[in-house]
Amino acid sequence: MRSRLLRITIIGVVTVIALTFIYYSSIQQIEGIYQVIGVTNHGIVIQDGGEEHDIRTTPDMMQIIQIDHFYDMQYEKKPLQAPTLNYIRPHPSGS
Repeated sequence: MRSRLLRITIIGVVTVIALTFIYYSSIQQIEGIYQVIGVTNHGIVIQDGGEEHDIRTTPDMMQIIQIDHFYDMQYEKKPLQAPTLNYIRPHPSGS
């Protein structure tokens, strides 16, 4: 009985470690120059080619960002979560 409980515990610990590793290895850091085309109640909307993406950010950042301008930005995509803005700065070309 004790041996069986020990095996189940070890399998549980290994499973948690494996799932944690899979989750963190699937996080993507995306960086580039994007045009901000809108603002939502949780963040900004950027255009990447013909696709639009919603990115979460703070309200103070949303007030600074100007629509239809290009920004050099990096955001983080995590599984089962909306992308989160890491940094944003105006692109030298302007709009």
